Amino acid sequence: MYKIGDNVVYGANGVMTVFDIREEAITDAARTYYVLGSPSGRQDSLTFVPVDNENLVKCIRPLMSVDEVNALIADIPSITEHEWIQDNRRRADSFKAVIESADQRRIIGVMKAIHSTGERRIAEGKKNYLSDEGVLRKAEFVLHSELAMVLGIDPSEVGDYIKSHSEIK
Repeated sequence: MYKIGDNVVYGANGVMTVFDIREEAITDAARTYYVLGSPSGRQDSLTFVPVDNENLVKCIRPLMSVDEVNALIADIPSITEHEWIQDNRRRADSFKAVIESADQRRIIGVMKAIHSTGERRIAEGKKNYLSDEGVLRKAEFVLHSELAMVLGIDPSEVGDYIKSHSEIK
């Protein structure tokens, strides 16, 4: 069970803070909810996750440790690309499921697939798919928000941190 003040990752929302655990009657019956919001302290957009809904609660996970972040970064070269699906809709659904899982290794696999396909398309004189670029931005947000929080750096510095701490140059 999470406590008020815990920073967690909630699926594709990235890092969130548990602001409250309270009973609310949002639908018919009163239920206990985790009240999640931006770690910046802004509470203008809160997410209510029913404590008794296993499917939603399993989308919440604790942040990685600094050691886990550094191990993940060291493993980036060995992480395989996510399968590239030619059908745009099926590919988007597949990528969305990975991002919602908040599994950082799988997210990196998606990012690698989009990067390599984009490079190939550019070499062919084409642009990368706009929908894939949107997925890439969302994947970077989820990955960078967690790494930044754990490392105590700004999300804009995560890319440089990864480059300086891995074989990726």
